[in-house]
Amino acid sequence: MSSAWIAKGEESRSSGLFTKMIEAATDFSWLSRGDRVLVKIALNSGKPFPATSDPWALSWLLQTLQAKGAGEIWVGDQSGVQGVLWRQSDWRGSSRVFGESTGLLRVIQDAGARPGFFEERGYDAYVPTLPAGAHHWQKPLWITSLVTEVDHIVYLARVSSHVFADTTSGMKLAVGFLREDSRKAFHRGGEHFYAMYEEVSRVPEIASRLRLLVSSGRSVLTTLGPDNGHVAEPDFGLVFASEDLLAHELLAYGWLKWNRSFMTSSLTHATSGSLTRFRSPMNRFFVRWTWRPEQSGATPPIPFWHAGDIYGHPAILNCMAWKGGRPAGLVWEQVNAGPGEPVVSYLRGELRI
Repeated sequence: MSSAWIAKGEESRSSGLFTKMIEAATDFSWLSRGDRVLVKIALNSGKPFPATSDPWALSWLLQTLQAKGAGEIWVGDQSGVQGVLWRQSDWRGSSRVFGESTGLLRVIQDAGARPGFFEERGYDAYVPTLPAGAHHWQKPLWITSLVTEVDHIVYLARVSSHVFADTTSGMKLAVGFLREDSRKAFHRGGEHFYAMYEEVSRVPEIASRLRLLVSSGRSVLTTLGPDNGHVAEPDFGLVFASEDLLAHELLAYGWLKWNRSFMTSSLTHATSGSLTRFRSPMNRFFVRWTWRPEQSGATPPIPFWHAGDIYGHPAILNCMAWKGGRPAGLVWEQVNAGPGEPVVSYLRGELRI
């Protein structure tokens, strides 16, 4: 994996660093001229970055893909069911409207890419599938058929806290592929809640096309989340990329923890942390409010996870179990000098490299 440090206020002069960081993460041998690419963004709500993907990073990612020969590029997501709930019989909300309010739609249009808001394709424009290997989905999950119409998928995540999952980055980004009934099944997954969202990226239609993961941590939502909370803006933001989902998730979680520890007041962090202890009743309320009692059924409790060893997070543990164990090592290339050795040492300590 690779990363670049972006000094606050220097974004306009950092495009070369972004491209260099991407090129250090992949040689683009997977991309042939004219190939179709889907960039999966984080558009959970209409709140701006870091509650959603970074428009600055999206702009440079699209330019990089186009320079490397990509043909038709789709950029898409389906926002969270609290704001966009499209069912077979009724619907409310619009991912397109959220794309406009966050500035992401303008970036897509200016780049000549195609916006793909999955619910607009219709309730039947989803395909049933299951994750490869052992998994925790009791029924097939339904994902947007758009993934079957492209050659490659690139994730563009953000670094954020999540009131239910503690962290949201590349692994949880895949929830946006799901139709609303599969999202309900995942929220009712109980002890398998964390595993089920990690497993979405393992369905053959996604796994066979997923080439690259990119994140912008120029700003970080360090508490609550996924849409509200304290926003940390370090003097040097971290943008990073990897071809490996696990490596990407580990660096994202490490960067979230650093910003919690050093860019968030102890009072704010403590208050937020106490709320996450109520994630199970909050999730039960969320399911009942979204799908109504007569449709929601029983919602088992989500196991409490308090951030500690990043390798111990349940979604990361589930991924490592599928891969056969903890990675023997990680290779992390920094393409430029950053904020100083204490920050880098902290991250190396979290990653154990």
